[in-house]
Amino acid sequence: MVLRKSWAALAVAMVGALPMLAQAHVAANAIVKMSITDLREALDKGDVRAVEVVSAYLQEIDRDNKRGKALDAVIALNPDALAQAKAWDDAHASHHSSADEPLGGIPFLAKDNYDTKGIVTSGGSVALSTSKPDSNASVIDRLLGNGAILLGKTNMSELAASYGWLGYSSYGGQTVNPFNPLRDASGSSSGSAAAVAAHFAPFALGTDTSGSIRGPASVTGTVGMRPTLGLTSRAGIIPLSLTADDAGVITANVQDQAIVLDAIRGQDDADAATKQTPQPSTPFAAALDPHALSGRTIAVVDNFDGSNPDVDHIKLEAAKTLENAGARIVHVTLPKVFENLWNVVLGPVGVAEFRPQFNAYLASLSSGQPRNMGAFMTSLDALTDSGTKLINPGRYKGLVESFQTTTVESPAYISILTRTIPDLREQLVAIMDNGKFDALLFPTMSCPASVIHGKKDPSYVCHSPDEYAPSYIASSTGFPEISVTGGVATGDVPVGVSFLGRANDDAKLLSLAYAFEAARSKTQ
Repeated sequence: MVLRKSWAALAVAMVGALPMLAQAHVAANAIVKMSITDLREALDKGDVRAVEVVSAYLQEIDRDNKRGKALDAVIALNPDALAQAKAWDDAHASHHSSADEPLGGIPFLAKDNYDTKGIVTSGGSVALSTSKPDSNASVIDRLLGNGAILLGKTNMSELAASYGWLGYSSYGGQTVNPFNPLRDASGSSSGSAAAVAAHFAPFALGTDTSGSIRGPASVTGTVGMRPTLGLTSRAGIIPLSLTADDAGVITANVQDQAIVLDAIRGQDDADAATKQTPQPSTPFAAALDPHALSGRTIAVVDNFDGSNPDVDHIKLEAAKTLENAGARIVHVTLPKVFENLWNVVLGPVGVAEFRPQFNAYLASLSSGQPRNMGAFMTSLDALTDSGTKLINPGRYKGLVESFQTTTVESPAYISILTRTIPDLREQLVAIMDNGKFDALLFPTMSCPASVIHGKKDPSYVCHSPDEYAPSYIASSTGFPEISVTGGVATGDVPVGVSFLGRANDDAKLLSLAYAFEAARSKTQ
């Protein structure tokens, strides 16, 4: 199987890498805890080489991905990662300045729904376990053009939809939360978040349709941002629902988030949404301000209280931190419609869009792969005994229903796109404008990381019918939202709080989150 071959390649790479690590100026366990800024400085000064950096992360993956903590966060490896790191080192041997390559020599991981040339892109499905795209997703190319080095691919909820088994896929198995082996890493960018939290890479690409970057970031103590829709390209990513699909990144801190977003954002002829979204002239990283909260007005949203006492407490503590940092706090309750946007927008839109958009993706695959959803289902049935083995039964049922559904031309679907979504945007902007709010604050998820399917954890408490409900606001409007750690809940699992702003407020949100992160660190 391709996955086994990937781990065999890892073993070979590790044998070759260990002598290099022994000679490194900086210890491997220190390298993997560096921020992107620190890695950049160390590489530019010649304190470390890219091959040492890549080797250090490979060592962490070898220790805890399949063995040790058995996180199952990484689904496949790039067999050429070390060679590419050496090539970068050789090219920079005579000079260490990387002003034109802010991510030069720095490794990263990508969620397995990003096309990667010559490396399997399965979307977590065994039916695509031999699919090796002929080209990279646009965001991958942007990173490679910046000198970054692809380490490998991360596990995900199958085809980016969890159906109760968060972080499980028929191809990659179950991703485990690095902080508690009984809990999941949310979904669907589960592997990317768990990998960054476990120091498998300094950053990892994810996608977000209904909370799939923000949720995993929240429960793993990492930073995840859903940017304004159109800021980043979705070209070359297996689609779930392009009305809401967004490309982004999971990082260890806000500054790293800004640095990577600067590298991956931009217009793309292959994604029309990027042509409709203005690109800021000032780099996000350059605009970060540790005092950004001073004089700002933040609306603390109370709609999602009552699901978990730890989460409620962490939200109130976050509000205190904001206030102590100079922000004015106003508690608000949003109109009831914002509490149930799955049924109002995301559910019906997803049902309408998945089949035709997934079909279009499959049609682009090379010969020998399923080229339409009918062929995909035939392959999946053969490999999973018609959904009774390997695959999450709920995910299989959802695929069958999608295959049988054709509602993309329905009046209800068109009405959501042309009336409901614009109305929601207008309502939310009016609320923020009338209150002079710079951002909304709320728990990223109304409950902590949930218990892995098939396991038991009596410490888990959740009284919400849908803990992802807060995430649906940004997904339904296309507005930006960033999740940053707010505290730790029972079970030793992190809990994130989110800042949400108006369209194109990405730079402001990054600065607010950066200032919150700095203010919170002073109280720890």
